[in-house]
Amino acid sequence: MNEFIEKNKSLLRSYCLITRIIGWLLLIVALVAVVVRSLSGFFDADDQLGFYMTYRLFQDLALRYVLLGLVLLGLAQFVRYLYESEYQLGLILRHGDKVLYLYALALVVNPVLDYFYRMKILGMTYTNTGSLFLYLLIILLPATARALIFLGMARILKRMVPVVEESKTLV
Repeated sequence: MNEFIEKNKSLLRSYCLITRIIGWLLLIVALVAVVVRSLSGFFDADDQLGFYMTYRLFQDLALRYVLLGLVLLGLAQFVRYLYESEYQLGLILRHGDKVLYLYALALVVNPVLDYFYRMKILGMTYTNTGSLFLYLLIILLPATARALIFLGMARILKRMVPVVEESKTLV
């Protein structure tokens, strides 16, 4: 592993930089979107549809931007931890498994909450079991698959960081 790291140090360094930039950009875009939407008053929270649209906006921002940005920043910290011998574990990397668990949970809870919001607020109903099954198959199955991928990544990260830390002390 040390030979691979030494051979590809410049590639790892550029990968770390690009990943960190994209992670911070995702967090900044989410912050800007929240500020712009709050100041614009485009969605009226008193209206049921406006409340639903505001809910969807923050739901999408949390999933697609904030949590994914944190995952990318954690990945950048991990790559930097691999190629720099003096680099200590960052905050996100120390709790990276928890961030990945949270992201996996959010991936599964998101379609379920969306289903209940559509039922309650918008008054949409699935009149037969076939359409409910189709909704769950189309929406929940891929979300569960993505969540399982992130759960696996969390388990790997939790076990891999101590191994890398131990191998760094042996060199």
